[in-house]
Amino acid sequence: MLTQISAIVATALAVAQCFAGSAVALSASSSSQEGVDGFTTAAWTPLSTANYTIASSCNAQEWNITQDKASALWLHFSSIDLASGAQLLVSALDGSASQTLESQTSGVATKPISGNGVTLQFVPPTDGCNTSTSSMLLDAVGYENSEVTQVTNEEREICGAKDTMKNVVCFASGSDADKAMVNRAKAVMRTQRTRDDNAIVTCTAWLWGNQGHIVTNNHCFSSQEMVDAATFEFDVQTTGCDDSCTFATCPVGKTLAGKDNVKFIKADSGLDYAVLQITADAASFVSAYAYLQVRSSAPSQGEEIYIPQQPKGAAKKIAKTDNDDDSEAATVQDTDHTVTVSGVTYSHLIAYAADTDEGSSGSPVLSRADNTVVGLHRIGDCDNAATPSDQLATALRAIISDNDGYVG
Repeated sequence: MLTQISAIVATALAVAQCFAGSAVALSASSSSQEGVDGFTTAAWTPLSTANYTIASSCNAQEWNITQDKASALWLHFSSIDLASGAQLLVSALDGSASQTLESQTSGVATKPISGNGVTLQFVPPTDGCNTSTSSMLLDAVGYENSEVTQVTNEEREICGAKDTMKNVVCFASGSDADKAMVNRAKAVMRTQRTRDDNAIVTCTAWLWGNQGHIVTNNHCFSSQEMVDAATFEFDVQTTGCDDSCTFATCPVGKTLAGKDNVKFIKADSGLDYAVLQITADAASFVSAYAYLQVRSSAPSQGEEIYIPQQPKGAAKKIAKTDNDDDSEAATVQDTDHTVTVSGVTYSHLIAYAADTDEGSSGSPVLSRADNTVVGLHRIGDCDNAATPSDQLATALRAIISDNDGYVG
């Protein structure tokens, strides 16, 4: 099983399409939860270690590893043991983006390389062959799905002509209100988890209160086993306003492996929330990234909102407008919304037209007025909806009463 590889490779790796139009109508309808358990952006393919054996420590060898419809690949070695002076090189098929690997007893992961193939080379010592042997155990290749594959799998629907989400840095030099959004967005993180079928799925989550709690969706995390197979990644965002990156190529500020570091506390499918807690040095994460607070009361219709999120498991972005030309602030359009997902009807939700995407599951919906959480994003497919803050706060208080993550 490869379920533990995600925790190792995450440091190296350092989603319903609903673009709002100028007039997006919201009504009770059949829609889709933002992915059954997250956005499937990548996967692992097991490799037979016998096919990648260093036959002689004195002779160079080369292997090409390809994956159809991949936009980036990375390799995982369970171990590497090289003779003095020998090297393992990994590069794109054309020789670019070369990486040199060192000896390590376990858990070696390369950085992602763009394209649908990589070349692995064993280079013997340049000062002559000796009696020492070299060995490696290459056991898996990870790959990011190309956009063509993602479109097919999502059967996504674009509502409106333009994606109005913007990289977080775009708001850093804006108004005081925009700078406040950037500040609050620091607490938002990307989660990635390797499923039993070796698919890598992503969601959005956020730090809640000063005790290191994490809030996201139940359909992203509903057990400790799922947390143990995940990593939690902060500052996954671009440095330039017009920059772009993907799941595999985005820079990652800090990574926390779920296993032994994050505790599952409770999840609820009706309200679609999950609450976890960092158990390893939680104070350092709270100090570095701050935290969000949930408003105890429900938002009002017409209240202006914004949504920091990790769409498609890529760079963190903020949605704050409702229309294609960015002239209308995003608002809560309905405070008693009803949506049917896979035959199950959910009522008393808040609805909005601010853009979200696959991988945005678990994002906080925040008020522009006071920067408190007024909703937990859970449903997309051109019918964006969230669990309202009053319901979320009531549920969380029943679990954790001594957290300062509440307002009002």
